[in-house]
Amino acid sequence: MKKLVIFSNLLLAGASLFAQDYVSDAGRMMQTDLSGTARSLGAGGAFSTVGADMSSMSSNPAGIALYRSHEFAISGGGIWGSNNSSYLGQSSSASFDKATLSQAGFVFATRKLSNYDNLSYNRGGSKLDRFVIGFGYQKLADFSSVQYFYGTNTQNSYAGSIASQLNANQSPLNSGNFPITTVNGYNAGLVSYPSSTSDFLSSTIGLPVNQSGQITTTGGLNELNLTLGFNVGNTVYIGAGMGVPYISYHRYATFSESSSSGDSSYTSQYNYSLSGWGINGKFGIIVKPVQWLRVGAAIQSPTLYRLNESDYGYTTSNFGDSSYAAQSGLNYQFTYNNPLKGTFGASFYLKQWGFLSVDYELNDYGLTKFTFDGSDRSASDQLNAYIKKDYQLASTVKAGAEFAYKTLRLRAGFAWSESPFNNNNVPTTYNGARFNYTGGIGYRGRRFFADLAYVRTQYKNYFTPYSYTDAQGNLQSPGVINTFSSNTIIATIGFKFGVNRN
Repeated sequence: MKKLVIFSNLLLAGASLFAQDYVSDAGRMMQTDLSGTARSLGAGGAFSTVGADMSSMSSNPAGIALYRSHEFAISGGGIWGSNNSSYLGQSSSASFDKATLSQAGFVFATRKLSNYDNLSYNRGGSKLDRFVIGFGYQKLADFSSVQYFYGTNTQNSYAGSIASQLNANQSPLNSGNFPITTVNGYNAGLVSYPSSTSDFLSSTIGLPVNQSGQITTTGGLNELNLTLGFNVGNTVYIGAGMGVPYISYHRYATFSESSSSGDSSYTSQYNYSLSGWGINGKFGIIVKPVQWLRVGAAIQSPTLYRLNESDYGYTTSNFGDSSYAAQSGLNYQFTYNNPLKGTFGASFYLKQWGFLSVDYELNDYGLTKFTFDGSDRSASDQLNAYIKKDYQLASTVKAGAEFAYKTLRLRAGFAWSESPFNNNNVPTTYNGARFNYTGGIGYRGRRFFADLAYVRTQYKNYFTPYSYTDAQGNLQSPGVINTFSSNTIIATIGFKFGVNRN
């Protein structure tokens, strides 16, 4: 069983550079982006009560009960973004771009069931008008990002942090007791005993050191949904569904240090991969008490994941006439339980002119649970205690509007997601809260529709590439402050079949 290696200063709203930090990565697996069709994205994602849109299968399954025809839709586009980093007083930037498939799905809606006596019921005037079946794919989050940082450090070094770890922990040097990059650093000569009589390791490279690092992340969180919806009297809409999410996440990190004279240097690389499937259940309801108002709520059960992880590290060093190299890797499995999520919404209709909508989501991130394979459950208990301490109950607010004129649609929206991390260890203004600004345009015909949406996403976070113990025995961490921004353009095309407006 691989022992859990966590340092309290790494429990921040950003990935640690080398050691696998489950606490930070748990937040990555829980937070989702604005996603779905271009129509829903253009209105800020506030579509839990609007309905008759493929995005309903993830936000509120009752939304598909508002369909009155069969429909096929597919959405795709591109994402490009940048990150500005500040480290040790130095600023740097990096950028990325990629194509993406946002959504694809099919909906089958029955004809009005009241036309068939054997399929309808009447209890006090309430009728089951129709039922709807939907199957869809949706990208819930995209993990693409690039970070680059550099600076001159006169106070400490990563090699010194390795010495600090090894001096504090006298356990056998292996990947069960230490991060694989620490093991590689020792084997590559980054630390040594300054004399034959010394009992404490120290960095082989003296201060000051020139430092640089880069982190590239790829992958995403995707979900398949099977959903059933029921229209009762064109007043109450009920939906239930099953979601099968799939996560694929890869982090490639490099970190280099060199002496000011340039005669000593090293580079450490770390590759981490996470993949696996999960399952959850969804239930929702929408009520239309009057023609101009819809209110609703939805709940998503905890998602149970079965995940596979792999770590691989490689370190090379050069000290004058001597050079070294070391490598190691691990593979392991665990189960991960994502917390319950609740969604509440309302939408207001202005006759034929469009609508205004608002959604509120609530997640208790502190209820996240990890369970590692093997008999050593103390590692799972320790990790879950850290998560409960460092995560919080967090809100997401979405608001949007659509203006309609004949077949033309214009949309705008906004979404704000509170950071899942509390502010005990993170600067308040760099805690990972997200802001989304959206807009869109569309054409709605009787049998064909097309939509285009733009999403601007901004957030800030803070992470520490390593930690060390100072002369007073206190843990210290040089910090990287990141400011992320990304742009997404999504286009949706769709076709309606068997239109039935009754």
